[in-house]
Amino acid sequence: MKPIAITPRPLETRVPNLGVGLWAAHAPANDMLTAQLDALRPGHVDLLVDLRVDDEIDTLESVLSLFRGRECPLWLYLICDDDAPQAGLARLAEILGTEAEGISGMLLTPAAYLNSYQPDGDWPRTTTPAALVSQARRYWPNLAIGGGFPTYFTELNRCRPDSSTIDFLTHATSPIVHAADDVSVMETLESLPFIFESARAIAPGRRYRITTSAIGAWTNPYGQMVTPNATRERVTLSDNDPRQRALFAAAWSIGYLAHAIGPVDSLTLSSIGHPFPIAEPAARYPIFDVLRGLNIGTSRPAMGVAEPVNGLAALGWLTEDERAEFWLANLTDETCAVAVAGTRYAAVLDEQTNPSASALRDWPLERLAPCHESPLTLAPYAIARLEITLAHST
Repeated sequence: MKPIAITPRPLETRVPNLGVGLWAAHAPANDMLTAQLDALRPGHVDLLVDLRVDDEIDTLESVLSLFRGRECPLWLYLICDDDAPQAGLARLAEILGTEAEGISGMLLTPAAYLNSYQPDGDWPRTTTPAALVSQARRYWPNLAIGGGFPTYFTELNRCRPDSSTIDFLTHATSPIVHAADDVSVMETLESLPFIFESARAIAPGRRYRITTSAIGAWTNPYGQMVTPNATRERVTLSDNDPRQRALFAAAWSIGYLAHAIGPVDSLTLSSIGHPFPIAEPAARYPIFDVLRGLNIGTSRPAMGVAEPVNGLAALGWLTEDERAEFWLANLTDETCAVAVAGTRYAAVLDEQTNPSASALRDWPLERLAPCHESPLTLAPYAIARLEITLAHST
């Protein structure tokens, strides 16, 4: 096996703000939510709330109470009634007040626009996203109001906002719209730079937020519903993808962040609770450990590699004490060997160290040990966290 040689290098950008999603319809009890937030330490939370559903508005109030005093920005993604959104907005204004204290920004989407329409198709004759932006400005004049959709780039591209009226642009992605086999899902990472470039062109100069994205699909804009998947098969447009619970999702997420460094200001991956859970009551999934570790790099000076390597994701950042942390993910189902210049310490997450079999307070990726192995061997979809010495360091 010929080793892959990698030399990390500083980039002229920073790691995007990294956060996690939360659906009001599926929010866990406050004690479990608090425990996951405390362990995960996300850079922000994107909360999706359907203002047509009283129970979800009640959950919003509960979440707002939980977030008071917590140093974790909360962004609201709101689904509004198509014909009469004013009632939902008025109730929201009663909850938030005019200053919306504790809220970093919001996106408002008429429910009909969760569906996808052909450019020359029959578009909804109801409240438009642009109209909701104007209404939100009247309620919250000092709050960041976004344009785009909580669904996918396709919907954004077919219904572009007036960039002069919004403060940020947003959308999600899903890799299982067209195909759901392992190779195809990993290959979708290659499309991300082109999506990011196109989105930036739609709203130049505006902040660009990728909202909650994972291997699954939380909604199906192209049909009546997501694909039923009680047996957890690899199927398209499902909100119950089996890989979410496996190393695969953790590796895919590192690949996603590697592409997002530079063009994206803020990235939200997976969720607390359904549809893209990072844990269950009695155990956590590998994605939890990976996001916990990556969150430390939020907004830090970024590192990458001079040339991308097929089947391998690589990213890192400079730490506050002038060290460097570097992460690798094997994106294939074959073992590979990687030699990273300057490696001093390493921790590996693979099937042998799967956190679901660990004690709840045992974090395999935090057990950095002197790296005597050169090169480092990565099993399929394995992840490595490295502490490295930069070439210019003394």
